[in-house]
Amino acid sequence: MQNTQDMQLVKRVIAAERAGFDEFFEAYFARLTRFCAARMRDSSAVEDIVQETMIKVIRNLHTYRGEAMLFSWMCQICRNEISTWYKRYGRKQEALVSIDDDPAVRATLESFGMELQRDLDYDVALKDLIQLTLDYLPDNYGKALEWKYMEGSSVAEIAERLGMGRLATQSMLARARKAFRACFQDLQQELSTPTTVT
Repeated sequence: MQNTQDMQLVKRVIAAERAGFDEFFEAYFARLTRFCAARMRDSSAVEDIVQETMIKVIRNLHTYRGEAMLFSWMCQICRNEISTWYKRYGRKQEALVSIDDDPAVRATLESFGMELQRDLDYDVALKDLIQLTLDYLPDNYGKALEWKYMEGSSVAEIAERLGMGRLATQSMLARARKAFRACFQDLQQELSTPTTVT
């Protein structure tokens, strides 16, 4: 099944539509930067890696077929660039240990019905892992969850911001919570497993 919205944006960028490129850059540059920063010990390398990733993404947009979400496809290219950076500089990728014990963050996870596993080491701070998870979700899911659980917005307020009915918004929030749980657990597992590149 194709991601129709992603494919439409890709076609606009390929057609050199300025507004399409602006929308693409605004939607993905900051997200990709956070994705990269979560995986790099050397913060000074993040900008270079993200720029190189964006160049490769633009050059290869014509190969995107919409089977995966566009952001997931971009993240795979970014992962390759991170591995290339480590190989180029002869360094090893190591898991970074940094668990943020912020009560607000913990409450957010608990509101999703999730338990934190204290014995796991993450290579990102807990806040960053939550943001990374939100970045992976479809845009409306991420926005709705941020508004609901981080800003404390009501369902009615979220419905108004999204231009949706209340029942449709409640249903979407339920789907968003389910998607968040699955994605968070996948990322938690991925990031808690050290990867060595020599």
